Amino acid sequence: MNYRNIRLFYGLEAILALSGGIILPVYVLYFRASQVTLFQVALLAAVFEASIILFEVPTGRFADRFGRRLSTVIGFGLMGVAGLIFSIYRDFHGFLAAEIIMGIGESFISGALEALAVESVAPGKRPNVLAGLFANRTVFRTSGLLAGMILGGFIISHWPEAVFWPMIFLGGTGAFLALALRERQADLEITAGTHLPSKSTLKAIFGNRLVMILFGAGLLANFAFEPADQYWQVMFSEIRHIPPVYFGIMTAAGLSLVVLTGKLTSRLYRYLSGYLSIAMLIAAAGMFLAAVGPSGSAIAGIIAYFAVRELIRPAISTHLNRSFEGEKRATYLSFYNLTCSIGEVAAGLLAGILAAWQGVVFVFYFAVVAGLFLTGFVWTGLRRKPA
Repeated sequence: MNYRNIRLFYGLEAILALSGGIILPVYVLYFRASQVTLFQVALLAAVFEASIILFEVPTGRFADRFGRRLSTVIGFGLMGVAGLIFSIYRDFHGFLAAEIIMGIGESFISGALEALAVESVAPGKRPNVLAGLFANRTVFRTSGLLAGMILGGFIISHWPEAVFWPMIFLGGTGAFLALALRERQADLEITAGTHLPSKSTLKAIFGNRLVMILFGAGLLANFAFEPADQYWQVMFSEIRHIPPVYFGIMTAAGLSLVVLTGKLTSRLYRYLSGYLSIAMLIAAAGMFLAAVGPSGSAIAGIIAYFAVRELIRPAISTHLNRSFEGEKRATYLSFYNLTCSIGEVAAGLLAGILAAWQGVVFVFYFAVVAGLFLTGFVWTGLRRKPA
């Protein structure tokens, strides 16, 4: 096992999460202060995810052929560039350009860094190690998110114009650290040819029932969660009139639960159908309380939502990486991330239309119904398939 790569994997995931955590609880407020409408908020999110859709598979192929380390370095570098544009060009068109660049950067990192980490574990040890690997990643990512969200709430309250400044620094730091990753030439796909996915790639994805169900779960989960992710800040600031300084604390409270339970829940990944179904049901209940409950229940609901949505991805990643082997791992994982992005784009645009038509509360009702459908899909799809 390459322990250096594993440690860097955890560190880079924490940096990525810290950068995202700073802006996650406050970016809508940042946009709104620049006279961005509710529909434009949804459009910006959709453009970000559309950029991932367009570049996810090509960047996955790039990583498999030319290096996961190189792909990761490029991704963090683009993240820093996006932060610079967000900070300088504070209008809808500037935000649009930054979202595109940030989406491309995300696509360079997403499959490549995970694939490099998995390939750093000896093949014979992977079945026993992967659950712990992704559980630990969740702890590091969640710790980064937690710290970032507290910091983001503080920044928006004192220096609102500086929300995206840390992204510039963290992007450069991540790119520098990624240079220290080690990669074996044997792990790369060295055959020449098109950057389009091959028949063997598609067969590996669509020929495995478990993988297909997990792809469907990823798509539906992002479809259900995206409306809440986009508009919970508007809900709590403009409807419930909760000061933004508390947003970071609220999200950090949810992520603290992830840190405390991360390793414990990794033991439950073997019970995949029950684990995912319960987590998604709790997420739906949390969104419902955030929409209709009194202030105390609404805060508790959004905290529960933040916690369980972070506990879903490591379980899916564990089983996907157990199903994928070979030099095209980054491409396979990019396909999964692409599928998730499709769900986010579809839900984001629909949420924008619903918010402009019926208001933010109605968007949450839609998200709850989508979450309940997702729970049923996962339970019926996985209960007959041993994990």
